Formats: sequence, C-alpha cells, structure tokens
Amino acid sequence: MSAHASLSAIVLAGGRGSRLGADKARVVVGGETLLARVIAAVRGGAVTSEVIVAGPAAVVPDGCIGVREEPAFGGPLAALAAALPRVTADRVLVLACDLVRPAAVVALLTDADLGEGEAVVLTDPDGRPQWLAGNYCVRTLHAAVAEVEAREGSVVNLPLRAVTGALDVRWLDASAAATADIDTPADLAAAQRAAETERTAATGGVENV
Repeated sequence: MSAHASLSAIVLAGGRGSRLGADKARVVVGGETLLARVIAAVRGGAVTSEVIVAGPAAVVPDGCIGVREEPAFGGPLAALAAALPRVTADRVLVLACDLVRPAAVVALLTDADLGEGEAVVLTDPDGRPQWLAGNYCVRTLHAAVAEVEAREGSVVNLPLRAVTGALDVRWLDASAAATADIDTPADLAAAQRAAETERTAATGGVENV
C-alpha cells in the first residue's frame, strides 16, 4: 500500500449466526473470540486510523468505535452504510468477524499494490469474490452506497454486491485457508482443530505444565 494512504478498518459483527447457532463475535477459537482475532490482526497490520465494529454495543472492544445498523440485523450492506460515516481514512479494510485466519487476510490486503484502483478483493480458489475481505477506496465506496440508497430508498436487506459489484475491482487470488470463514458447526470445529495444530507447532509440540 502506498505510504501516503491512511487506512481504517470496518469489522462486521452484527449477524445472527443462524447457521452456526451462536453469536459469531463471541465464539472462541484458539483462546480468543473471533472478533478479538480480527481486531488483533488489523491493529497488528497497516491500519493507521480508526477500527469500527458494526454490531451490538456489548461486543465492541475498548478502543474501537461501535455502530449499529437500523434496524438491527438489516444485513451487511446496512451495517457498512452505518459504519462508513465514521471512517476518516483514504482507504478502509472491510472484514467479516468470522475469518479463520484474519492475519493472513490483512497481510494480503495491505501488501497488495493498490495503485489508483477502487478496491482490492480476495477471491477463493473457485473464483468467488470475498467482499468481506477487501480493501476499498473510501470516497468511491461512499458514492456507491449513496447511489444505491437514492435509487432503492434503503440499503436494508440488500446484498453487499449491490454496492461492491459496481466498483472497479482488482481481484487477488487467495488460498482456501486464507479465505476460510465460519458459517456452520463443522466450520467451527475445523477452525478449532487448525488453531490447536498451529499452536502446537508454534510451541514445538511442548505443552505448558
């Protein structure tokens, strides 16, 4: 990323987690909540400005700005629209709170050559856009949200691609491991196993006693 560009982060953490059967922001993997893992990743990366959490006030960590879409559970586009007015940077990472390896995602998005593009977005090995793993031009994103809201009257319950799909996107191929998220109990079990394997490898297989 160019040295002159400031960078904020928006983390979407307000979904129902109905397929998982739990509030994703509070789910624990590797000894930390999913939300805490994403916050740690952005703070340890190149984010130079505010970190905004779109979700219930109770899950917003200290030092972050909390916002909530109206009505609650109005969808990720409504959450994004609620968060954007709080962004002061030139560019913003927009991330889901349920990323399995958020540090890898942040590294890919902040190391990418952004040029003058409107967005850099990860794609999974099947070529599917991961809109909630993207680095966006704030000015362009503001304009796209305003255009959709003016045309439709509201952004509540509209798909995120109603805005992001109109942008000039640079696609960044990423591995299945980097783009993995947690939607189901099976996904959660796999993430917990992976976190345990990674922890054991980091400690050389020696358990604390």
